[in-house]
Amino acid sequence: MRDRAAGGRGRCPAGAAGRLGVVVTAALLSSTACPPGAAAEPARTTGSAPGLTATAQRQDTQVTSRDVAVRAADGTPLAGTVYEPSGPGPHPLLVVPGAWFSLPADDVETALKLRALAASGYVVVSYDPRGFRRSGGEADLAGPADTSDLSRVIDWALDHSRADARRVGALGSSYGAGIALNAAAHDGRVRAVAALSGWADMSGGYYVNGTRAASITFFQGLVGRLHGRYGPEAEAAFTRARVHGIDESDPWARTRSPRAHVERFNRHRTAVFMAGEWDDPLVPAGPTGAFLDELEGPRQLQMYPGGHGDSRTVTARLGGGEPMVWEQAVAWLDSHVRDRGRRFEQPAPVVLAPRTGGPVEKYPAWRSLQHHLVPVALRPRPGTGRLTAGLPSAAESGPYPVAGKLDQAGTRLTVPMPLLTSPAAAVWQGDRLPHARALRGSAHVRGVLVPGAGTGTVIGHLYDVGPLDTARLLTHAPYTFRGQVPGRPHAFSFAMPATAWDLPAGHRLALVFDTVDHRYAGENPLGTPLTIVPSSVRLSAPLAPGRPPFTDAPAPGQRRQG
Repeated sequence: MRDRAAGGRGRCPAGAAGRLGVVVTAALLSSTACPPGAAAEPARTTGSAPGLTATAQRQDTQVTSRDVAVRAADGTPLAGTVYEPSGPGPHPLLVVPGAWFSLPADDVETALKLRALAASGYVVVSYDPRGFRRSGGEADLAGPADTSDLSRVIDWALDHSRADARRVGALGSSYGAGIALNAAAHDGRVRAVAALSGWADMSGGYYVNGTRAASITFFQGLVGRLHGRYGPEAEAAFTRARVHGIDESDPWARTRSPRAHVERFNRHRTAVFMAGEWDDPLVPAGPTGAFLDELEGPRQLQMYPGGHGDSRTVTARLGGGEPMVWEQAVAWLDSHVRDRGRRFEQPAPVVLAPRTGGPVEKYPAWRSLQHHLVPVALRPRPGTGRLTAGLPSAAESGPYPVAGKLDQAGTRLTVPMPLLTSPAAAVWQGDRLPHARALRGSAHVRGVLVPGAGTGTVIGHLYDVGPLDTARLLTHAPYTFRGQVPGRPHAFSFAMPATAWDLPAGHRLALVFDTVDHRYAGENPLGTPLTIVPSSVRLSAPLAPGRPPFTDAPAPGQRRQG
């Protein structure tokens, strides 16, 4: 799911200009978007079997489709569409819970894709999750009710279509991906799941290194209210995310985190396919990769340039995105659901498309990206280290939610290094690289900070600096401290979100700290001094010489010849 929070109890503003951009973007989206199935006629009950409500039947030479309503265990009506192939069956079943938000062009393309899946032999049941669009009830945010709903849809499909109970899969994007993953963990009938832009940790995008998300929570809450209905539990969750932050120690979040259900996945040997994007603040790559490494059944994670959902939408194709994610997800489902029992090549568990272009790369595990973690010698810029909280600098994470799409299209977020000056920013730079290097994975930062107040926030930005002193943003992360004694030094450390970027010879890495970014709700009292001890800062980065190995691994889902 997508979202951004605002505010900070009288602390430094989280970037008024950034929030204005988010509001404008949200307004544009809401003025152009209609929810999936919004044009469907309201359901009319017929005299057919219990739980089945049909509005219309549409038929072509291969596929029949009809709109239905499935009663959840608590009686909530779930509005959906069934696409059924011709032929006596039994046919493999795919259940597809809907997303939190989508644009009309994406809705049209998705409907065509689901019909194509039915033409290839699947019974496909897509539905709006409870609390969204045509379905009744209130949003459960991928919790126990949503998990039960997907199982209920499976029950219904097995009773009212020619679906095969031995061949069941789940497919979802964004919010639907989170529901599909959690349901697959709890329902052993789901043999495989394809989760596009789905999270591993529910709290991953809302609470980063002790820092509350700002524009993400704001945006997510706004879009959810445009397309759905929140009950008291959902309202309370957003309030906690905005005011206090939600992390994985919160039972509410853990219940909704697929990574918390690893034992169930491994018991069922569920085949799990995930796809994500490098600049997705809602679904950071690190937790998703860690989740992948804990799975024991068939598994694969594919990473592409862009922001949340950019690798899978029709608008991503218009922007130059890789058009292969959907095809790879379908190949995975074909292997583990439709054609279950046939022999296939074992695909590489990790497939990466670097942000700088070039062929995809394949790795045996997510943790293998960190094998080349090396220290990077940094020199502080003369006079650097002292910051004044609340002063905006030229270091920025980029306008959410369009920054990822700009990056995907090759429009990099750049800043001239001379603009990064104290006391708004503190700068450390490495030596120029004598040879090209490939940065793959998460960089780690540590140092010593002298606070001017008991609480505060700094944001670290990692840059690729070219020969003309123009810096391109590679990754960024906040760090928030609480309960410190003003004037007393304390050590800090944090990991940056993973990325895949090729550094040419002659370039260098730079690490920049400031105190304001619209994506994060800072805890700094306005104007408070804060010093990062210049000699204390250390950077470790996963830098491999040249292009990494494993580029010749078999393509995902490739069928064994013969």
